[in-house]
Amino acid sequence: MDSSKNQTRPFGMRDKIGYALGDFGCNMSFAFINNYLMLFYVTCMGIKAEHYAVLILLAKIFDAVNDPIIGGLCDATKPSENGKFKPWIKWASIPLLASSILMFVYVPNAPYAVKIAMCLGLYCIWSIAYTSVNVPYGSMQSVITTDSDGRSALSTWRSVGAMFAQLPVMVVLPLIMYDKNDNPRGNLFIAVVAVMGVIGFIAFALLRNMTTERVAPAEVSEQKFSYFKTLVSFFKNRHMLGVTISTVSYLALMMTVTSSMQYVFMCYFRNTKLIPIASIIAGCPVALGIVATKPLLKKFSKKQLCTYPFLLSAVFGGIAAFVKFSNPYVWITFIGIAMFGSCFYLTLMWALVADCIDYQEEQTGRREEGSIYATYSLFRKIAQGVGSAVVALALGMTGYNEELDAFSQAAGVPDKIYFMTGFLPFAGAVICLLSMHFLYKLDDKKKETENENG
Repeated sequence: MDSSKNQTRPFGMRDKIGYALGDFGCNMSFAFINNYLMLFYVTCMGIKAEHYAVLILLAKIFDAVNDPIIGGLCDATKPSENGKFKPWIKWASIPLLASSILMFVYVPNAPYAVKIAMCLGLYCIWSIAYTSVNVPYGSMQSVITTDSDGRSALSTWRSVGAMFAQLPVMVVLPLIMYDKNDNPRGNLFIAVVAVMGVIGFIAFALLRNMTTERVAPAEVSEQKFSYFKTLVSFFKNRHMLGVTISTVSYLALMMTVTSSMQYVFMCYFRNTKLIPIASIIAGCPVALGIVATKPLLKKFSKKQLCTYPFLLSAVFGGIAAFVKFSNPYVWITFIGIAMFGSCFYLTLMWALVADCIDYQEEQTGRREEGSIYATYSLFRKIAQGVGSAVVALALGMTGYNEELDAFSQAAGVPDKIYFMTGFLPFAGAVICLLSMHFLYKLDDKKKETENENG
């Protein structure tokens, strides 16, 4: 890649806003699917919860396998004048838009086998398109800048983009997706996802226009790709393992609250109008974390900010699970504080990954950001599948009947749903705390080096 063009404009705010728009575009599709796919196929289309659990787990495994394949192809791609990763985003964003819309075609009277095929088949098609956008996008952070502060800024701005994409999903959609009896309106899903998909498509175009890939990648001819070597090095990288395990725990357990929360308000509190309020209170701490991260980094290391606040999540998540509150606002407050414990981790997570990529290059002498990021993304995808499957299986174990409305569930079912919603984030927070504390040590190594040099 000719770097002379990239040198004409230094790293700055344009890159940060452009990079934020990338995650905004990704979440225009992902956030809706992550929060509403189960509701659509189980409650609207009538697929049994236990069947959905198997389907989404299979789909996520397929989705995860795509990541190292796409990552390897990215690393093997010869850079164009527009960069190494931007062309991937440009062309993959088209099928991403189309598959997002097709996944929510509402045919409740279709044969059961057709519904199963739709759920599994269309999700797999969507996952290929999404991976072809998301893996190159995530890998871009390592080539936009090598400056540690710059990467922290990109990670923060990426979180800003994700937050703004998730706001309509959390706040606006619950107000229009349910009827007067608190049951979801299946015919509206396709229109909503179409509008969000178009907005995301525009965001990807702006991402490509506003960001610059400054770090020239190694020539493909000089570096023979071997994913097996990358995988071995990945598992020897204890710092990356710490980040990966905590991410898996967050996505598979803590993030389940976004899906199960809908059933809590449908069946336990019996008031879906409170979902936007719960979403705002659960999301506001993350917004506060985005604002507070930069000044706090002057006093604390990334490891400290990404590790010890999980103790807060564990305590308040545990209370929300084991103490039965009849007042929904009290419960919402405890869930909000529990989610606050993860806000610094979510803000700095991508900077941690970029640092781990650099550490692996130092250890192996190979620069393969696409493959390493894809391996990390593989585990993210599996975790998302496990999380969706766990919620679906747990929902089935509570005795929830998808053929009945929210007010007609059997006695004891709402209480079990309530416990499930708090317990899963509690367990996830404990694992996140332990993995980051005992495995991720990059900040400690930097301090040791600084002390030796001083």
